Amino acid sequence: MNKKKIKSVKFNNSYFLKRNLNDKKRLKSFLYERDFIKKFVSLNTKVCDIGCSTGEFLKFINWTGKKYGMEVNKRAIALAKKNNIKFNHNVLNKKNYFNVIIFRGTVQHVDQPFFYLQKSYEALKKGGYLFILATPNISSVYYRLFQTLPALDENRNFYLPSFSNLKKISEIYGFKFIEVNYPYLKSGYENIFFDYLIFTLKIFGLFKKKNISFPGNMMNLVFKK
Repeated sequence: MNKKKIKSVKFNNSYFLKRNLNDKKRLKSFLYERDFIKKFVSLNTKVCDIGCSTGEFLKFINWTGKKYGMEVNKRAIALAKKNNIKFNHNVLNKKNYFNVIIFRGTVQHVDQPFFYLQKSYEALKKGGYLFILATPNISSVYYRLFQTLPALDENRNFYLPSFSNLKKISEIYGFKFIEVNYPYLKSGYENIFFDYLIFTLKIFGLFKKKNISFPGNMMNLVFKK
């Protein structure tokens, strides 16, 4: 068995306080992402969630197939196990095994994201799907203007993803690109009047440190092996 573990900077226990089905905005976002996933696959299939946190995502969307995860925080792992996430199989020790692999808001936090994308391709069965969800997009208008995004944490990012580079890299490893969307409306984080107001004021140099949700900031992608 490959003993290498998923790495990241430190995510202490406090980071997961709002990762236990207790953040209404996240839960609304989960529903949006569930509907996106269900366009392509059944939830009654074998999945590996890379950076699965407490397992709240798969639990909330009622994933009924076998659930496996990868996570760095011991407290989160303990909670994920209570949510029926198993940790004995993952993309580093299995080949042609999973039907679905998910990075939800995590690809930018992994110290070797391209390595994990390659291993994900190897770990998927032929015809399996890779979902990269709730992922910041540095090709957005917001990032180009202000060089920041609400979902970016400079102390925990190894990689700044954009649609074009994620698509290109995944295709290099053999994936076929299927679809991308940019959640804003119904994402759980939108506040249209306020967001556009602050966006306009930021252009004029006001509220420089205020980060807001905005169209194009986040993306959901799906690829097929």
